[in-house]
Amino acid sequence: MTNWTEILISLLPLFIFIALLIFIRTIFKKAQAANKAIYDDKHNEMIGTLKEIRDELKELNKNNSQKM
Repeated sequence: MTNWTEILISLLPLFIFIALLIFIRTIFKKAQAANKAIYDDKHNEMIGTLKEIRDELKELNKNNSQKM
């Protein structure tokens, strides 16, 4: 019985290291998801601004063509 306990005790640092790696990986995945959400928000905001500019240019072009 002591042999099994000695083996498990000797493997304990390995188990702790693996658990730490899994924990760090989880943190990085959450950070990556947060960064993607921020990027998507900024991207959608930029698309909205570009659509507004497009609409204004269409209106200006329409007004300009009516004057001619």
